Amino acid sequence: MMAKSRGPRITVSFSPDLPPRLRGCFSAAAIRRAAVVFLQQHRITSGALSIVLVTGRLIRKINKSHLDHDHVTDIITFDLREKGAFEGELLICPAQAARNARAFGEPLERELLRYVAHGILHLLGHDDATARQRAAMRREEDELLALIWP
Repeated sequence: MMAKSRGPRITVSFSPDLPPRLRGCFSAAAIRRAAVVFLQQHRITSGALSIVLVTGRLIRKINKSHLDHDHVTDIITFDLREKGAFEGELLICPAQAARNARAFGEPLERELLRYVAHGILHLLGHDDATARQRAAMRREEDELLALIWP
């Protein structure tokens, strides 16, 4: 008898140097639940996803070393899949999420969950290099967010 798949393994962690004021703004369980819903919507039933909330200093360093962009960004997505299995890591900067939430008039938690949706869409092959792609991705993010945020 075959064991029933319980879905992808999802871990949420916080960088040890993330300030308590930012660490306390987010529930790892809520982030994980949102990721589960987003992956289920796209019928991802196996694999692994790691979501790490990091400082601006760390995301800038990683952005510079891996993408040659010398600035703080909101999310960096790493596709770690081998042999077709879904696997990835999302590095999210809560400080940048807070700045963007203020600029866009969004609740901070919703902005952070948008990054989770955004990263998952990248792992599913979506791109945002052009204005048309960014608009399409934004619509998809909105659809995913509507599943968990009325």
